[in-house]
Amino acid sequence: MTAIEAPLVAQRLGRRLSVWGVGSVLAGTVLASCDSSPARRAFGLQTAGWGAIDLAIAGAGALSSKPPTAANLHRLLWINAGLDVLYIAAGAHVAVRRPRFGGRITADQALGHGAAVVVQGAALLGLDTAHARMIGG
Repeated sequence: MTAIEAPLVAQRLGRRLSVWGVGSVLAGTVLASCDSSPARRAFGLQTAGWGAIDLAIAGAGALSSKPPTAANLHRLLWINAGLDVLYIAAGAHVAVRRPRFGGRITADQALGHGAAVVVQGAALLGLDTAHARMIGG
């Protein structure tokens, strides 16, 4: 794609991130409020939180008055993809090792929080890499 098409890629990404964010907030809220399992409640809380952040990022992008250039968007998406890999690794670490964070959470809650971070990181990795490839470079 050319630099002229980068704003279209950014709009497409914003819409998809918004859909993911809304779904995450809704599903996470239902899971956190209606399930008695500490792991699933933690998964729901983490999912809803990430969904709210995704919506804020999509909203900020939609309100931006300056369209991105292809080079800037391409670079930003690959940087984000690298961060997404770190999220996945950190979430997997928490899910497997189940740290208690000084007694603030239980092992079951750590599992839920970690698993949710893995899911969110993987979804964002998919979005970021797919849209970076649309731009090319």
